[in-house]
Amino acid sequence: MKKQTYIYRSFERFWHWSQVLLILFLMLTGFEVHSSFSLMGFENAVKWHNTAAWAFFVLIIFALFWHFVTGEWRQYIPTSKFVKEQFRYYISGIFKGAPHPTKKTRYNKLNPLQRLIYLGLNLLVIPVQALTGFIYMYYFYPSNPLHETGMETFAIIHTIGAFLLITFVIAHVYLTTTGDGIFTSLKAMLTGWEVVDVDEKEDHLKHMQDAVDKSVAGYYCLDKNGIFTDVNSAWLKMFGYNNKEEVIGKHYSIAREEKDLKKLDDLVSKVLSGEKIIGVPVIRKKKDGSLGRHILSSNPIFENGEIVGLEGFVLDISDTEDNSLHMYDAVRHSEAGYYWLDINGYFKDVNNAWLSLYKYDSKDEIIGKHYSCSRDEKGIKDLDDVFNRVTKNGETISSRIAIRKCKDGTIGKHLLSANPIYKKDKIIGMEGFILNLPEE
Repeated sequence: MKKQTYIYRSFERFWHWSQVLLILFLMLTGFEVHSSFSLMGFENAVKWHNTAAWAFFVLIIFALFWHFVTGEWRQYIPTSKFVKEQFRYYISGIFKGAPHPTKKTRYNKLNPLQRLIYLGLNLLVIPVQALTGFIYMYYFYPSNPLHETGMETFAIIHTIGAFLLITFVIAHVYLTTTGDGIFTSLKAMLTGWEVVDVDEKEDHLKHMQDAVDKSVAGYYCLDKNGIFTDVNSAWLKMFGYNNKEEVIGKHYSIAREEKDLKKLDDLVSKVLSGEKIIGVPVIRKKKDGSLGRHILSSNPIFENGEIVGLEGFVLDISDTEDNSLHMYDAVRHSEAGYYWLDINGYFKDVNNAWLSLYKYDSKDEIIGKHYSCSRDEKGIKDLDDVFNRVTKNGETISSRIAIRKCKDGTIGKHLLSANPIYKKDKIIGMEGFILNLPEE
């Protein structure tokens, strides 16, 4: 499966093309300094070579700052994983149409060999070029302690470094033509967007994880000892915390009053025994001591057949339109159904819980259809309003009561959350969760 992904940021592209121009100009003037040809004259060649060298040095300073501020320096951390496979790919696999041994992402832009080569360039070749170049530049200063016999060594080292850079540039340009098209990689470095191979299951899982992170449904994860290992932004907001560091590593008891703690202990014990808790209304204790109401679901987490923790969602019902005790106490037997709509309102994905709530047998029955198939005539107007607010205004909808139309024509009631999906700064769709509300 191929997918267009935003790989290269704006400064990254500016840095890349500035390097290209400066290195080519340094090569041109450098060869003339060595009398390989005559284009602008020796004196002008030296002057412009020195000017370009200073510009390159300034660019390096800005690039170093950017790499450390953004964390992009991690891209160059060497790894031995897949080095042999990558080498075999370049030697023979690339000529046989073999699949690439590694997958490119925004967080893993360089393959193992590229990491080693780029690290060598950045830590060895370019610093040596800069050092020997500055020594040459200031050789004629009166206070210079270097002797003429010593300059020959620096000149040779500088020249060897230049040829290493030329070799790298030639190989780099050649490898850019080995993608899906001759100009694919070139276009990617101009626009930032590149078509990359992705694992469909991994991509779906990542999208679901992103949906959880951005959802108004609060997500939590506990280990076997009841210690928080993860929560999302919605959970933090619901419980009044500012960041994950205030929660991760603490016991779940921070989220309940003492009188409600026994109920939560029993719930956790059941889930760690293999049960699945669906749609339980509870009272939460926030960081500041105030209280709120939400619906909770919880599932055991399995690793190698053993339960290692639990995770689930909480959906706030403190401000729902129907605050009757009956509705609050009646919320039972629900499960978080996930949906994803494109910008035109057509289903791109749903999970099994959504299919169960709407009584569909498989995704094939719903993917590609308009959301209007999930509502009666009255409900369509309400969902149109939600969709327009989310996709046109960028609003986030939390805990809205909705009436759904199932596949068999029957009607159901649920709580709905909805969030805009962004691609860069453009809204491209809507996604969210639904929790079932049984009939009164």
